[in-house]
Amino acid sequence: MSRHIFPPSDAGTDDLSPLYHDDTTCEQRWGDIVQKIEADLANNVDQDERCIVRRGGTAAAVTTPNHYFTVTSAPGTVLHYKHVDRVAGSAYKMKFSEWIQYQKRNTASDAAQTKKYFERSVRILNSLVLKIIVTVVNSGKAEMVVAVHPNIITTENIMIHQSMEEGDAAHFIQTEHEESSRLDDDDSVSIKYRAMKALGIVAYELLMRGIGPPMLSFLPSTVTAPGGTTRLLLSVDEYSGNAKSEVDGRSRMKRSRASDQQGRIANAMIDAGVPYPLCRFVIDLLGGECSDGLLFRSDNAFQSFSDILADLKQMVENPEAFIHLSVKDRWRLTFGEKLHGRDVERKMIKDAAARVTGATSNDALFEALALLLPQNKQQIVMCHGKPGSGKSRLVMEARKDLENQGWLFLSCKFERLIHAEPLSIMASAFDEFLEKRLEESRCLNIRTHLKQLKMDDISILIKHVPSLIKYLDDPPPTLDDFEANKVQIHQLFYQLLEALSLSGQPIAFFVDDLQWADAASLELFIALSKARASGLLCVDTKQKSKIMLIGSYRDNEVDGDHQLAKTIQQLKSSNSVEVTDISVCGFDRDTLSQIVSESLCLPLRRTNSLSEIILQKTDGIVIHMIEFIERLTIDRILTHSFVKGWEWDSEALEGCPISESVAEMFTFKLKMLPTDVLRALQICTLFGIQMEKRIIDYVNDFDKDDSVDIYAGLDVALKMGLVEIAGTTHLFKFAHDIIAQATFDMISDEERSQLLQKLVSALIKNALAANELDSVIFVAVDLINRMTKGDVTDPKVRHLYAKMNDEAGKKALSVCDFLSALKYSESGLLYLGIDSLENHRELSLSLHQTSVLALYSCTDGNQDLLKERIKLVFQYAASLDEEFKTRHVWIRLLSTTSLQEAIDECHSLLERLGEFIDSSNDNVKLISNEVVRVKECFLKEKQLFSSLTRMVDPNKLRAMKIMTSLAVFYIYMRRITGGLVCARMVELSMKHGFCEDSVFGLASFASTLIAILGDIEEGCSCARMALTLVSKSRHDVNVLLPAVYLAVYSVVLVWEEPMQATLDQILHGCRLAFDYGNIQFAVSNTQLYVIRSFLSGKKIGVLLDEIEILAWKCARHGQLPFIQNLLTPIYNSLRDLNGLHQQALAPLEQYIDNDTLRCTLNKPDNLIFELQLLLGISHSFLFRNMEKAQGMSELFIRCTDTAVGLSLFNRIIFEFYAGLTACHLGRNTQEECWKNKVENVCNMIERCLSHSKWNFENKFLLLKAEYHYTKREANKAATCYEASIISARNHKLIHEEAMAYELAGYFYEEQGEKTKSEAYFLQAHRAYMKWGADKKAKALQQG
Repeated sequence: MSRHIFPPSDAGTDDLSPLYHDDTTCEQRWGDIVQKIEADLANNVDQDERCIVRRGGTAAAVTTPNHYFTVTSAPGTVLHYKHVDRVAGSAYKMKFSEWIQYQKRNTASDAAQTKKYFERSVRILNSLVLKIIVTVVNSGKAEMVVAVHPNIITTENIMIHQSMEEGDAAHFIQTEHEESSRLDDDDSVSIKYRAMKALGIVAYELLMRGIGPPMLSFLPSTVTAPGGTTRLLLSVDEYSGNAKSEVDGRSRMKRSRASDQQGRIANAMIDAGVPYPLCRFVIDLLGGECSDGLLFRSDNAFQSFSDILADLKQMVENPEAFIHLSVKDRWRLTFGEKLHGRDVERKMIKDAAARVTGATSNDALFEALALLLPQNKQQIVMCHGKPGSGKSRLVMEARKDLENQGWLFLSCKFERLIHAEPLSIMASAFDEFLEKRLEESRCLNIRTHLKQLKMDDISILIKHVPSLIKYLDDPPPTLDDFEANKVQIHQLFYQLLEALSLSGQPIAFFVDDLQWADAASLELFIALSKARASGLLCVDTKQKSKIMLIGSYRDNEVDGDHQLAKTIQQLKSSNSVEVTDISVCGFDRDTLSQIVSESLCLPLRRTNSLSEIILQKTDGIVIHMIEFIERLTIDRILTHSFVKGWEWDSEALEGCPISESVAEMFTFKLKMLPTDVLRALQICTLFGIQMEKRIIDYVNDFDKDDSVDIYAGLDVALKMGLVEIAGTTHLFKFAHDIIAQATFDMISDEERSQLLQKLVSALIKNALAANELDSVIFVAVDLINRMTKGDVTDPKVRHLYAKMNDEAGKKALSVCDFLSALKYSESGLLYLGIDSLENHRELSLSLHQTSVLALYSCTDGNQDLLKERIKLVFQYAASLDEEFKTRHVWIRLLSTTSLQEAIDECHSLLERLGEFIDSSNDNVKLISNEVVRVKECFLKEKQLFSSLTRMVDPNKLRAMKIMTSLAVFYIYMRRITGGLVCARMVELSMKHGFCEDSVFGLASFASTLIAILGDIEEGCSCARMALTLVSKSRHDVNVLLPAVYLAVYSVVLVWEEPMQATLDQILHGCRLAFDYGNIQFAVSNTQLYVIRSFLSGKKIGVLLDEIEILAWKCARHGQLPFIQNLLTPIYNSLRDLNGLHQQALAPLEQYIDNDTLRCTLNKPDNLIFELQLLLGISHSFLFRNMEKAQGMSELFIRCTDTAVGLSLFNRIIFEFYAGLTACHLGRNTQEECWKNKVENVCNMIERCLSHSKWNFENKFLLLKAEYHYTKREANKAATCYEASIISARNHKLIHEEAMAYELAGYFYEEQGEKTKSEAYFLQAHRAYMKWGADKKAKALQQG
């Protein structure tokens, strides 16, 4: 058996197991003289003095590094004495009785000093316990054993001292051991309880200031040993001398007197002014009966010294609660401010915050190196758990930590019952903060940020956050018919978040109960999470924002199909976001015991049994636990005494029924409320978890003379803790949403419907009178839509409710909350009934139009329902005004299946608008002349274009929108007529004024100048002007960007800027288009981005991941044909280069190889066909399939002789590969036809060098090298190869650098320079591997 002994924590210790002796040792002493000598030696022995210690009956000489020494006072006995340390810096050191008398003189009449005396007494007792026990590790298990014999745990053997380090502390003057033959292991339990009892007697005398415990009538408390020594009796056996007495007889005698004895001790101590917790502590030490304390210990008696230490620790750390019982409202159940059992979770939030601020190290070198690392990811913390598990409390406690570190903290909370105006809950966090009295510097910072925004942006912000208006010098303009889009709103919220920060102050934004968030709010949450990655930067781009988002949700209400689950998955899969996932579970037994102990002001050991039952019945969920305990007080199972504190009936507690839910507990509590109070709460819960006072004012007379006083009811509920005032004084909220739910569930369905109708009627009437109906429309509509439609029978009321839904739907569309808009429109149609278009045509058409726009823009929208709604609008619309928006949606919907039908629909609609464009005109010369004419007119008025008046003619505005779509369709169809449409848009703008579509018209006209006229210089000039006009537009910048970027970066600026520099703008346009639900431009920008990324040499692995994400986005909008026809071919070409097998691109299930797909497509007049040819020739050439590459070259020429492709840029790239193919075939066939082909391509690319050396120089040099190689001009070829390699490397075109190395390797191989050839092939291999073309690199390596 291995045993290791650890000394007590604060005492001078020894490493020897202590021996014990009984009182026979005293009889063997040689009188007072020897005792005096022994005592003197005990106080003067040196620590390292050599001692004689008897072990196993023999004496051995040892030197012990402790404070024990040995004196042989009689043959066969060994006495051990413990040296009392002289503590450095002691204020005093005196015997126990002297210290008590000293304290009595100083605390005689001072209440504060008396309290302090009891606190010092507890510390002394704690010090004594640490001397009595030692910790022993036995076979790996630690346990406490008694190290001081109970016989000498007496007041006469205690010395008390005070020091700066320890405060009040005590030591035993001596420790005495009996003969080894008198003690065996079987006595250890008896020794423990006897030591506890001896300590109890010391504690009694200490707390009673020198008065000993009362004598028992049936049992002498002392005995006189032979030799005259008097000591306390510690065992009934010792008194009776009869070890064989009947146990049952003893039991009866002891049990009959136990309660009397406890009462005598407690009464004596209470009469002396000792606080009851200390009385209880002493009684529990004495074992309940003040006898042997072994066989007949009371239920509450101490069972271990660890329990004693735990009690003392609580008293030391919280004396007001555990000594004096003087905590505030101790007779009421309170659960304190301390957060228990959440240290790990709290640290996870702190760590995430540290990653935001970069406060991860105190190492100066590390901090310096950290500046060179990439920007940290956006930190998101997601807390989830069951209702009432303490998620919000955890975050609020973390809030204190963050605010102490200088963080700014904003918070908001969603509700189950109320669906407020989209984004209003998120905006309320800003409103609540801005309503506070802010420091002047922060106010100035907010004003500065607002001044940097456009007035329309300020108007949008104030619409959502009205408190901002006080930071403006002048009121903002009205919005009129201007509608903001969601990306613009996201950007403005992010900028406002930054404006609240001072000098880079970190900000935490907490959004509670996300499982009830509307779609628009979830999108805002995602946008704020990805703000930097998506370009939503602050106005001051030099400022590095330090923002952490915190969300909480109920995981039992969020399954895999829930929108929040998809949102969280999207965040976790983002490369720019780091999500800290915190699961908040119920408390374990130890934590729950700690909470109950502190709440009831009782020691842990006394509440363990109660805690165990609470755990069984509540699963440790906080809100369940609180309500269960309060239920016990109502049922009088848990009661309070002003003297004893909290007590409970254990038997009744065991039989207390388990509620199926915490709501059932609240229901029981709510039923006890007065009727008017309960009705007031029920009215409030119909409005959700919180209710504004202004809403209460509007509905307070909902039932006329029979109305209850809602405010009076809330005052009562406020005092009972059922509701509270939230943040500002104008908002009431339920203390927990479970209380609100329980209150709501107490209203019957029939009663609820009647209440809702009365409340809506009062709300609309009074809000109208106050001219505030617009501000409460979402509150009213939410109440309306929770009614049972069949209960509303009045036709006028149903019409009113439908109209309210229509207004709410339009407002939801204005902030791009398409799901809410769809919900409102469908609810409105239900109120109108199935014959709505016959009886309520105008209102029904409006609701149908809202439904169409919402269905088209929603991801996963019901396409069949969308077509049905469109058909009904066309059927019942009486004018173009009534159907135009739906007609425009129909055109875009048609374009996904048939471009020609969409084009025909555009021309038909333009004719109705007074604009005729000849769709049959494909004459290049005629169209070129028209473009030249418009160009000349434009150049004359170019300087005035940016200052044109606004276009006001509604038909011209509509025509511009249709032309925007038509121009894109013609580009897809590779029809030159698109140039005519672009020219007409510019001409209309010059004649009738400027509108948002004028910017796209100018940008697409710039591409027309290059594609048709070849005027690159003027095309680039117009394109840059279009980008300038975007920033000056009254409309949202981000609405225009997808269309403008498509024209500008696909065709125009690529002639002057590096190819790679256009990728970010194109991808940004793609993201914006998806966010707006503008699928037409989302698809266009997607295909451009993918092709351009491939041509610029983006790493293949990265591009494959991006294509998969873009395909998923396209699929959600029903664009499966696009995924099949373009994304799939390039996806599998890249996989082939990478060495992966080809497969269907998810979500497609069927795989079609690229050659088969190209044949089945069979649309040479389609842009996608052209792009497939470009992809095919590059892929064929890379894998040295020259015959296939030549075939694609010939097909391309045939298909593009009379058509206009996407851009001249793509055509030059194609001709580059065609020229390289011609050189190879020319060397193998020795035919002369290749020469003219290559020379023409060289001349074409050489002309491009004057515009963009970056994009074309390496291609020109590589083609020239191949040209010279084919003509056997070795020196010129070698020079051009080397120059092409250097140019490709300098211009970051890794794939073309690899290709140049490879072609140079073939050249040197034929020249017989094997070493040089192998070196070039090796470099080509490395470059291909760097690009990600593993299969190509492997093929090159294998020869």
